[in-house]
Amino acid sequence: MYSQIYSIENLQKAFYKARKGKTKRRYVKRFQKDLPKKLEGLSKELENQTYSPCPRKSFILRDPKTRRITKSAFRDRVVHHALCNFIIPILEKSFIYDSHANQIGKGTTKAIERFDKFKGKVSKNNTRDCYVLKADIKQYFVKVNHEILLGIIKRKITCTQTLWLIRIILENAGEGGAKSYGRGMPLGNLTSQFFANLYLNELDQFVKHKLKAKYYIRYVDDFVFLHESKEQLKKWKIEINNFLKEKLKLELHPSKTHILNLNSGINFLGFRIFCHHRLIRKSNLKNFERKFNKLRILFDEETIGRGDALQSLEGWLAYCSHANTYKYRGDLIKRFSKYFSHGQKLLVHNKKNYTNYVRKLKESELKFSNQKTLYYLRKGLSIRDIALKQNIKKSTVWEHIANLIGYRQLSVWEILPKEKIHKILNKIYSHKERLRDIKGRLKNQDITYDEIACVVASIKSKMGKSPVTE
Repeated sequence: MYSQIYSIENLQKAFYKARKGKTKRRYVKRFQKDLPKKLEGLSKELENQTYSPCPRKSFILRDPKTRRITKSAFRDRVVHHALCNFIIPILEKSFIYDSHANQIGKGTTKAIERFDKFKGKVSKNNTRDCYVLKADIKQYFVKVNHEILLGIIKRKITCTQTLWLIRIILENAGEGGAKSYGRGMPLGNLTSQFFANLYLNELDQFVKHKLKAKYYIRYVDDFVFLHESKEQLKKWKIEINNFLKEKLKLELHPSKTHILNLNSGINFLGFRIFCHHRLIRKSNLKNFERKFNKLRILFDEETIGRGDALQSLEGWLAYCSHANTYKYRGDLIKRFSKYFSHGQKLLVHNKKNYTNYVRKLKESELKFSNQKTLYYLRKGLSIRDIALKQNIKKSTVWEHIANLIGYRQLSVWEILPKEKIHKILNKIYSHKERLRDIKGRLKNQDITYDEIACVVASIKSKMGKSPVTE
């Protein structure tokens, strides 16, 4: 296996994986400048077992917990990917279905969907009480024991050179990272993410084969059990804590491990889950509000452009859509339209920032359909061309335009000729009128319902009666 890990072909694949999403970074460009020579040098170091990782850089991340994240040198990330290309397919075969972290096709959304399925089964569609053991492991990444982890890996991988490389990666403490006293893994590594899953796979196997727990979900060191009996969960809690202490040298977090009735709501993976609905945690909402206000200030100071703010909004709206937040999202879109619609604030004063702004405004990054239409209009595309670009009907494009006018992101005078606008305005008696009535009074075949809708939207926007889009 080891000779395949350090082969030039595998290192090249690893380079492309490590580079993904970071092609503009300076350290990637520097490494890529003389790629064949650097990969050959890395291959020889691994072959001769003279490879030594560079010290890591560390930084503090507060989202929402304060965590120390360590960043490996790019050449080391290439080695991590090269190693994982071979060991992950072998080791993850033993993972249970309900381990949801850091795996293709899994994630927080799938874990939440699985929770919903389990709560329906345990509560018999909410006809009886359902209890949840919500557990967390105390200082998990700091306390992972290297010898125990290597023992787990040795069951499936016997190549001594591959095991040497794994040990070297584990023991690389870096600046402010995990202390190399035979325990701990630094946050931020691809290998750390995978090994974190592998280490707690022992707990998964214990839960499934010894405790015979049916409704169990784990995401890294956060896990939940669902059961109709509170007493059963109390017994399992004691047995799990004993197993963690004896076999994995870990323990449950005393203040973050509780047995709760589902009716009171369960905090899990950023959501507060109830019997019939799901909410975003208040702490997450407060964090986004702080971020939103900061974006407003930066936008007003012309430090960032509208594209940067839009990208943050898109990500948050996608996250919120997994909870019951319809009204909240509508209000947020209104606020975004109000505070980020004035002027063309591009980052022309800073070349690097301006390049990033243009990159973020590419169509592949804009998933917000109305904003896509606005983007294409600004580029000078016709209604027909926009419809073809987005693979939608022309009538849908007109709907987007009416919404944009309603939110004052676009002026009706930019879309329609003055003569048409004046003709339509003369025949509108109230903003509450049906389009059919206005069209009947116009008696002009050249003026369409879509054009009338745009003028009506403009009137409504001036009256403060903007529609909710999306």
